[in-house]
Amino acid sequence: MSITSAQKKNKLPADSHLRRWVDGAVVYQVYPRSFQDSNGDGVGDIPGIISRLDYLKDLGVNAVWLSPFYPSPMADFGYDIADYRDVDPQFGTLDDFKKLLHEAHARSIHVMVDLVPNHTSDEHEWFAQSRSSRDNPKSDWYIWKNAKSTLPDGTPQPPNNWLDVLTGASAWQWDETRRQFYLHSFHAKQPDLNWQNPAVRAAICDVMRFWLDLGVDGFRVDAVYWMAKNPDFTDDPPVHPVYAKGPATNYHTLRHDNSMGWPEVYAYLSEMADVLKEPAYRTADGETDRFMVTEAYPEGKSSLDAYMAFYQGVDPAVAAPFNFDGLVLPWQARTWRISLASFHAAMATCGPRAMACYAFGNHDQHRLASRWPEVAARGIAVMQCTLPGMTFVYYGEEIGMHNVTIPADRVQDPATTGGATGGGGRDPERTPMQWSDELNAGFSTAGRTWLPLADDYRTNNVAAQTKNPHSFLTLYKKLIQLRHDCDVLRYGDFAVLPMVTPHVLGYVRSFEGKRRVTLINFSPEPVVPELDLELRTCLVSSDPRSKLTESFVSSTSVELLPYEAAFFEAA
Repeated sequence: MSITSAQKKNKLPADSHLRRWVDGAVVYQVYPRSFQDSNGDGVGDIPGIISRLDYLKDLGVNAVWLSPFYPSPMADFGYDIADYRDVDPQFGTLDDFKKLLHEAHARSIHVMVDLVPNHTSDEHEWFAQSRSSRDNPKSDWYIWKNAKSTLPDGTPQPPNNWLDVLTGASAWQWDETRRQFYLHSFHAKQPDLNWQNPAVRAAICDVMRFWLDLGVDGFRVDAVYWMAKNPDFTDDPPVHPVYAKGPATNYHTLRHDNSMGWPEVYAYLSEMADVLKEPAYRTADGETDRFMVTEAYPEGKSSLDAYMAFYQGVDPAVAAPFNFDGLVLPWQARTWRISLASFHAAMATCGPRAMACYAFGNHDQHRLASRWPEVAARGIAVMQCTLPGMTFVYYGEEIGMHNVTIPADRVQDPATTGGATGGGGRDPERTPMQWSDELNAGFSTAGRTWLPLADDYRTNNVAAQTKNPHSFLTLYKKLIQLRHDCDVLRYGDFAVLPMVTPHVLGYVRSFEGKRRVTLINFSPEPVVPELDLELRTCLVSSDPRSKLTESFVSSTSVELLPYEAAFFEAA
């Protein structure tokens, strides 16, 4: 399928507000290793997740996204998949997963699973066949290349200068059996699939059908930019002209113009999106009912252009890219005004089904409460729950969990040096969920958990925050309930308000004659913004010291405390 034909397929009906489950959905990301351990081995598992579904129901989320739980040697903790159609024994069984689906659906919680289409484990059966011989039927299911040259000592040299995201070393691994290099854009134990091969694309679509047939509601699709590379395998250019000689030692020394992000990615994703629209996965009235969200961090290009390329290239009725501005933008009102206004203006041209998908945290990024002061993080919660579309809450975000310092002898993440994630790795944001002040924060009865716990777990935990009317958790519950109860938030239009006050972001949501307004103070000082509309009632404030929810009277101005965010009914 060409990009042009993929775009032609994306003609949308004129009707809007179709009230799909994804409209306004709050999706809770579970990192299975760290959510709940049911068998005392120090590692979270699927039965553990099942035991916490009532918590998720009480929190109010209407969907859960599970990071990988498939059979894996765990070189990259499950993103190196050895079998796409089963569950790793460390996490349970396929029957456990089926029970999880049943129990989640019984609580009106949809289930999305991670799909990793760019690469497999080197222990996957497909790769075993591919590396066995150049004549094997799966020989070209992966990307194999001859050595560019050979050193005098006989050492073969990689075909080009492409780098491994996790370590910053060469992305090529020599294989003695085939006497060729294979490409691994990530860990050496994660060989890249050859997406130019139609048989590979068909196999991944069949994987999708396997999970959809079980009852899965959608997918989060991992690392999609790497699915499409320059077919000529040209060197990536250096970031700086002074870079000239010697091997690159860090991922960021190159501009990744050729090793990722080629336009064919949208055609590949369109084939996957077509699976979601098959008759078996439609509702009784014929509407599509499954959805996928793609992970792609814009690199070296306009983030707006990058996001819009996904909406234009893949049917937005069933697919959308993550908007990662919440992970990368500075906490400045002007920056956010420009970003939100331009993004939603562009989205308006993509049709009524185009879905924004906001993420302010995930398993690859430092925790929200470690990136910003607590008062600002509480304000971000208000933004997170009042923006349009789907919003994704990373586990522990709702109680303000922060990064944990990992001792050198406890480091697990292979991305600890040189890679795109930086030298600190991703362990600090993946530590066990803090449920209570009991042993191991109620996460596990093991003598040692797979990663250490935060020092503050005895005071910062779900049990303690449940009893506190001013806690992070109470704030999130209130916001999520408002989101579900308010059609304006789930289906409403969006517009950024013009503001004279430089440190305040304001936006209005409107639907069927009703309006709601969010105001966020990005300053460490109180501010009094003036508005061109009348605020009537304050429904929620991020700051427990605020009196707005108790004593605010209708006005076109309001005093916001430092970093306070507030949500109002408006005339």
